[in-house]
Amino acid sequence: MTGRLVPAGDGQTALSADDSAELIPTYISTRGELFDAEQRNIADALLRRRPPATEQLLDDKYLRDLHRAMFRQVWRWAGRYRQRETNIGVDPHQIAISVRALTGDARTWVEDRTYPPDELAIRFHHRLVAIHPFPNGNGRHGRIAADYLARGLGQEPFSWGAGHRVTTDVLRAAYLDALHHADRGDIKPLVSFARS
Repeated sequence: MTGRLVPAGDGQTALSADDSAELIPTYISTRGELFDAEQRNIADALLRRRPPATEQLLDDKYLRDLHRAMFRQVWRWAGRYRQRETNIGVDPHQIAISVRALTGDARTWVEDRTYPPDELAIRFHHRLVAIHPFPNGNGRHGRIAADYLARGLGQEPFSWGAGHRVTTDVLRAAYLDALHHADRGDIKPLVSFARS
């Protein structure tokens, strides 16, 4: 699952003026149109990019470039760290420091084989999403980065719940629940969800 988990029925919701301000395509007026444009951009980016070597992925600049590739056709701020406070994530002034600390920690985890490969990639995903470096697309970006890291560690990319025959709303709730468990120190549900 490389896409955003959009709640059912949200496709016709009009975008706010704030949401629309930094959009590149002028035709987008609803969440559904935004989702479709983002999905096309992500698919294009993934077709054009080969998964990087682990050392390359575990780099602040590479992570920003990956986000830029995923969203540059849709958002003017693609690949730039957010400048505003949000209800989740670190303070905007701490984003670059936090991402660099995460990539350094992850390089050490890889070198020292601190965790099994799946757990290592999911711990990386969880911390990256918790930092919430970008205004939008953090979950999708984090899932793709975790998939790339898993591949670099000799594993298959994660399925992120694709094996479940459930609605997007149910899938999103399961993902968020697993993230909340990880927030409390229990990474196992997120690892299980990623492989389900």
